[in-house]
Amino acid sequence: MQFAKTKREASRSYEKDVEWLFNKDMDAAVELKRQRVGSTEAPVPTQSSAVQDDEDDDEDDEDMEDEEEENVLPITHEIKLKDHHRTVSALTLDPAGARLISGGYDYDVKFWDFAGMDQSFRPFRSIEPCGGNQIHDLQYSLTGDSFLIISGMSVAKLYNRDGNEICEYMKGDPYIRDMRNTDGHVAALTGGVWHPNDRQFFATSSQDGTLRIWDVDRRRKQKSVIAYKSRERGGRSAATALTYSHDGKLIAGAFQDGTINLWGADGPFVRASISIPEAHMKQTETSSLVFSRDNHTLVSRGGDDSVKLWDIRNAKKPVNTAYNLETVNPEANVIFSPDERMILAGTSVPKGEGYGKLVMLDRETLEVQRSMGITKSSVVKVLWHPRINQIITGSADGAISVFYSPTHSARGAKLCVVREAKRQAVDDYEINRPIITPHALPMFKDDQPRSSKRKREKLRQDPKVSHRPEMPVKGPGKGGRVGVNEQQSVIASFSRDTTRDEDPREALLKYAEAAEKEPMWVSNLYKKTQPKPVFASEEEEDDDKKKK
Repeated sequence: MQFAKTKREASRSYEKDVEWLFNKDMDAAVELKRQRVGSTEAPVPTQSSAVQDDEDDDEDDEDMEDEEEENVLPITHEIKLKDHHRTVSALTLDPAGARLISGGYDYDVKFWDFAGMDQSFRPFRSIEPCGGNQIHDLQYSLTGDSFLIISGMSVAKLYNRDGNEICEYMKGDPYIRDMRNTDGHVAALTGGVWHPNDRQFFATSSQDGTLRIWDVDRRRKQKSVIAYKSRERGGRSAATALTYSHDGKLIAGAFQDGTINLWGADGPFVRASISIPEAHMKQTETSSLVFSRDNHTLVSRGGDDSVKLWDIRNAKKPVNTAYNLETVNPEANVIFSPDERMILAGTSVPKGEGYGKLVMLDRETLEVQRSMGITKSSVVKVLWHPRINQIITGSADGAISVFYSPTHSARGAKLCVVREAKRQAVDDYEINRPIITPHALPMFKDDQPRSSKRKREKLRQDPKVSHRPEMPVKGPGKGGRVGVNEQQSVIASFSRDTTRDEDPREALLKYAEAAEKEPMWVSNLYKKTQPKPVFASEEEEDDDKKKK
């Protein structure tokens, strides 16, 4: 028995050795063939490596699928929202991505509800909150229950999500020179942003050269003022853009002299923590600033047609710069994609001279990864909502484009494209019924003479139309009027006022004698000092005439 067991074990060991030698010989043969003929064919899989190769292939396929899913852009389908008739300069989506608010140069703010819209793509409400002032920016609060309106006015306004005004914040005194002592902005607003972690505070920028931090519940005065002093002549430069870092510890502002400054969000604001002079060309509007989630990478969009990437830990020069991104509108923005692998911006074109484009840049190198034409006008505003994974753009022709993917986007535009527009009912509409015009019938016609002369004669006979005065009553009275006889008429003529027929000089001389006997006014004053009146002589009058 022991011998049989030893024999079986020896047989198994021999089989394993043979299999190992066979596999080794096969691998060696394939390698030798490749060396001889230079073949690039894959090696013949052996039984021992087949399972491992299958597992590696499955893992590679899963990695490739995950990478492809991450790199898919939601731009396969598009809808257009057309209700503005001028430039769309402001876009904002609530945190859930269900309601879009747009504003533009036509002074209107429009509300779009994706869940309630159909294929007619019409807003459910439109308001004009700031009179004849263009809308520069709109920002939903963190909770989505209210939104901020930034317009050409010097005051910010807070509205609830249904479009009803909650409050209007204070305007500053324009006659105070020191902007730190005013209770609000004194010039047009240029931007606004909510604190990223505290819904109680928001910040605004203005052409008066200040950034102001506001408490939502204090409308009569700002919480803090950041007054920028420019090195240019006059010491004042308009603030054109601002933003918070994602952790809320920094607030950045861009100014018209090309400078970008950063302060600690909690103050003090006497001096900037980080200053980047000449970040963009002077006397151009740096229209947008945005931080990445690492809180030390900053992207700026300048009026010199460039996008610059900054590392605020060493901000002496930009990390990278992208040029030839034309911009005309001061509201043109730049954004990060949700995964922050790309930076998106719209480009401007002269009217009728090509397509405005949506440009996607690599985050590290700022090289153009993709560019797509949107409309035959400038692309001003760009928005990419991470929750619904849809890209929204606002253009200078008043159109809003919503890009989405049926497979990689959620809700949003997908809800309204499947809902047909309501058709008007035609049950009560008949084509062949007679048209009745009552006033065309003879019974409703007026007997108007054709001749104008006859018409005038007829109107002359009508006392009401011709406004004829009432004739005197003859005989007994009638119609509420009392008749007057001849004797009463003669007596009435005696009491007539005849002052108009009298000579004014003679009428005044009647009272001259009475005035001398009983003086009442002037004569009493001179009775003691000058009882006899003294008049100028004729000789003195002649001398004066000769002198002249």
